[in-house]
Amino acid sequence: MRTVIFVFLLAAAGGFFVRTMRDMVRAMVRGVDDPRPRFDVLGERIRSVLVFFLGQKKVVTGRGPLQSPLMWSWHHLIIFWGFLVITVASVEILVNGLIPSLSLALLPDLIYVPLKALIDILNLAVFLIVGWAFFRRIVLKPKLIPMNLDAGLILGSIGSLMVTHFLYHGFHIVAQGGDAPSYAVVSGAVAGLLDHASPASAVFGAEVSYWLHVLILLTFLNYLPYSKHIHLLGALPNILTRNLSQRTLDMPKLDLEDENQWGVGRYEQFSWKSLLDTYACTECARCSNYCPAYTTDKNLSPMQLVHDIRYEMLDRDALYTKRDAIAAQIKASFPNGGTEEDGHKHPDLEHLESQHAAIEKQLEDMPEMVGERIAEDTLWACTTCGACQEVCPVFIEHPLKILQMRQNLVLEQEKVPGELGRTFRNIERQSNPWGIASDQRMDWAEGLDIPTIEDNPNPEYILWVGCAGAFDNRIIKQTKAMVQILKAADVNYAILGHSEECTGDPARRAGNEMLFQMQAETNVETLNEAGAKKVIASCPHCLHTLRHDYPQFGGDYEVIHHTQLIAHLMEAKKLKTNGTDLGRVTYHDSCYLGRWNREFDAPRDILKALPFREGVVELERNRRHGFCCGAGGARMFMEEEEPRVNVNRTDEVIAAGVDAVAVACPFCNIMLTDGMKHRDKEEDIQVLDVSEIVAQSLIPASSLVRPKKAVGEDASGEG
Repeated sequence: MRTVIFVFLLAAAGGFFVRTMRDMVRAMVRGVDDPRPRFDVLGERIRSVLVFFLGQKKVVTGRGPLQSPLMWSWHHLIIFWGFLVITVASVEILVNGLIPSLSLALLPDLIYVPLKALIDILNLAVFLIVGWAFFRRIVLKPKLIPMNLDAGLILGSIGSLMVTHFLYHGFHIVAQGGDAPSYAVVSGAVAGLLDHASPASAVFGAEVSYWLHVLILLTFLNYLPYSKHIHLLGALPNILTRNLSQRTLDMPKLDLEDENQWGVGRYEQFSWKSLLDTYACTECARCSNYCPAYTTDKNLSPMQLVHDIRYEMLDRDALYTKRDAIAAQIKASFPNGGTEEDGHKHPDLEHLESQHAAIEKQLEDMPEMVGERIAEDTLWACTTCGACQEVCPVFIEHPLKILQMRQNLVLEQEKVPGELGRTFRNIERQSNPWGIASDQRMDWAEGLDIPTIEDNPNPEYILWVGCAGAFDNRIIKQTKAMVQILKAADVNYAILGHSEECTGDPARRAGNEMLFQMQAETNVETLNEAGAKKVIASCPHCLHTLRHDYPQFGGDYEVIHHTQLIAHLMEAKKLKTNGTDLGRVTYHDSCYLGRWNREFDAPRDILKALPFREGVVELERNRRHGFCCGAGGARMFMEEEEPRVNVNRTDEVIAAGVDAVAVACPFCNIMLTDGMKHRDKEEDIQVLDVSEIVAQSLIPASSLVRPKKAVGEDASGEG
């Protein structure tokens, strides 16, 4: 009878679980095909699972530089690894319930005894860590890790499994009499606490504990897909199919002739991999806690955005499924239209059509995903810095989803913030986002004897000046410094001159794929006609677009950042440096150079090679955890409400007690300069590009370093 009841429970629980998995997979595969390879280099993908799923590498290393150790997620390792071993015991219970003669006891003692002891010890470890998890949520209260009903049910279920494990084995030992087995390290101690029970009571206690354990286990299994612990099902396949290419901000090229590709407005327009991401979310909240927009109180939580997409998917899929089932029933039951001899529709057909219409009405009345369920200001708040994706332990790609939804806002819904509308028009009319007359693009080079592609038709390098480098008075100083370095090292280079146009980065990151493609096609044609093979970019946004986006349009070049070239020239002894007037210096990581293009060392190697009076210090948030300046994702051309991202970063620079902050990006330069003005520190802390500092060391300081009063001048010459 015991086996019959067990089989019934297992079949019911298993059937419900399979149905839930079927519904989840069905919703996910409504997504479009993913253009990126997801099952290539299988060996590397399996290694990823071993390192990041079983090894939990990003759980260990994902903590922030400013976080207290009490806020770290080390306890998750014990719960996870403990649960993996305890799962062996859970499987034994399920198998033994079906076939009583099968159990771990059939294993050789050499394996059985230490395995049972390990299971017993880890049950205690997991139980204690569950207690810590309750304490952490209730007392320490990490940001975005609340103590709610879902967390209580999950932690309570895990704790209850541990308790019923010990009660079952403890009562079982008492019922059998004699000493506890050597492997019952903890259960034996529990048995000692229960030894006052009579044999009959012990047998009853063991039986009750067994059935409670089974019921909790099966209930927990079926609750998982509806809880925050859905990631136990989604994390492994998500890590297995993660993006392994160097194009980490991998924007697919849209076919603009197909209106169904005008961004993502409905969940099924996401790729199946983007939808799988939503099942993998661990709700660790790292993405939101590292997000500069969320940190400065903007209406963007990357974690919540992923959840909103999942809720949208599951809600709509349930209605799609009902609608499609009714449509199939109508087609099967009334192949001839269902019209009776008197000309009226069959009553059953009218009823089914009424149901079908009601579901269609429900779908129409649901809030739109883009603009309603996910607010417009949520999407526009993103700086595309990649901090969220960098720290995600299961490799969710948040920025890609945001940019695809921005495309829908711009291309299909035609909802564009006013500032971006002006930026788009400026690029269209003057080929630069500032809207300065395009015939002024070469004004910065007047009197400098800069070789153009016409003067030097076969250069080793094309120097991509960029719009900021050509039009913004502050960044022109940086461009001139780079030219001085190239001349000092006798580098064979040329610029495109008036033929260079905006790369289209602001357009693509702001969702205007149509404008971006126009710019990309024009620039690729220009570069190909020039025979470009190597391109130097001082702007990481230009670098990223040239390196990762232009190959989609036939533009394959070796694109390097100017700090990479300078570091190479210094290592090759082609640059001779003297001292500088700077004392204590720090370096601010550009998101597009660092996180997106993995260049953290070149700028630092340059600075370390220069003799500063008081040396180089690191900011608290640095390298892969560096904090955004706030200008990426076309935010450079949008207004921002207080508190501002750039001021947050500026405060960190000020706290470092430096005389200068080195940057390697025009946008970072402008934003930090503005931040210094905001804090009235422009006279105390200089914001200098790495190239400016190097050029300062090559020539007398007075001929390069600008008066401090000119810090942060914009293209108009005004602060």
